[in-house]
Amino acid sequence: MRPISDRLSPTIRNLVVVLAVLFGLYVMAGPLRGPMSAHLALGPLVAAGELWQPASALFIHLDLLSFVFDLIGLWFVGATIEHALGRKRFLLIFFGAGLAANVAIAAMLVALRSPGIYAGCGDAVLALFVALGVIFGRTEIRVFGRLVLQARILSLVLVGMSVVSALMQGAWVSLVGTMVAAALGYLFAGGKLGPIVALLPRRQRRGRGFEVLEGGRGKRGKKYVN
Repeated sequence: MRPISDRLSPTIRNLVVVLAVLFGLYVMAGPLRGPMSAHLALGPLVAAGELWQPASALFIHLDLLSFVFDLIGLWFVGATIEHALGRKRFLLIFFGAGLAANVAIAAMLVALRSPGIYAGCGDAVLALFVALGVIFGRTEIRVFGRLVLQARILSLVLVGMSVVSALMQGAWVSLVGTMVAAALGYLFAGGKLGPIVALLPRRQRRGRGFEVLEGGRGKRGKKYVN
């Protein structure tokens, strides 16, 4: 139990308790399920003026699988990011990236007039894993059992899995949120734009070329200065 307790800093413990209590209410209190999914999760009513939904949706889970994965991810990486960057930077990555992703999702819902409902802190947790890759880079991390990966490889694998899953399901709205969260997790953790810019196609600069001039003995032409 010691590694479990070591990963539960006061901040992570408080987040886990809040998420667990709200999910317990959703599961056990049947009359609350409808209002929670309609008014606290991110859905069509955000266009009707329920502007709190991008924030409240971070704390609401509508199914057991997403709840378990989000809590495991938060437990696995949260305290490490908090110890490396401090509580304020950790909260900036978690809530800043998660809220921005939900705002992007809300904009897509309004633009496409989609009836979909989105909930959970999966994008915020993904931003934490991206931050882990930025901070620790080539440092090897024991993921599970004997499986050891570099921090940057782990973050790339998780982002890649999220992108592929969204593409296979045609979930373009979720894909937008994933990309926003990953980008902000990278930037908030101190990632530089240089490696990203290097991947973009470059325009070839056309400079003045050199001209071959006839010369030699017996021929004196104009004087040129290079």
